[in-house]
Amino acid sequence: MKQLFWMLGALFIGLSQAYAAPKNYGVVTAGYNDFDFAQASDSELAFGAAFGKQVHQQWYAELGYLNLFDYSDDTVNAEGEALYLAMLGKASGGTGELFYKVGVARVDIAADYPCDDAMVGQRCAVDNGIAAGLVGLGFDYFVSLKSMIRVEYVHLSGEDNFSTNMLNVGFRYNFN
Repeated sequence: MKQLFWMLGALFIGLSQAYAAPKNYGVVTAGYNDFDFAQASDSELAFGAAFGKQVHQQWYAELGYLNLFDYSDDTVNAEGEALYLAMLGKASGGTGELFYKVGVARVDIAADYPCDDAMVGQRCAVDNGIAAGLVGLGFDYFVSLKSMIRVEYVHLSGEDNFSTNMLNVGFRYNFN
């Protein structure tokens, strides 16, 4: 949760500076997330927010927050969030921008689950911050001069057998 507050603070600071700096954007997404880690795997609704800046004619830098999962069943309770920094390579056309995304993420996973058979009735807890790599492919479709619809696929893979595949749809607003 504290990551969300940091991300919103960074996004707010970025938004307040956006009118002075050209080629900035903000994006919010929601989508389908299929995740796996050592204790559980499932499919959940995920959402995210990011702030991006054009750093070169064909490159964006993007800082974002992802709420990956909030999973609960009879035996396992787990939550996953991530902060990421990615570079987006883009190819612009008349209807939008095709992009690929490569980056790194810090994924925080908190889970509790039953311990092994020798400790019947005991619960084990994990609260890990793990490093992960991020790759993605997407398209930002022009709706108006400053508005775009984003469709993207993102894969994160990291330590402790963590992996997730996300299919997101979002709204991008260009501040320039």
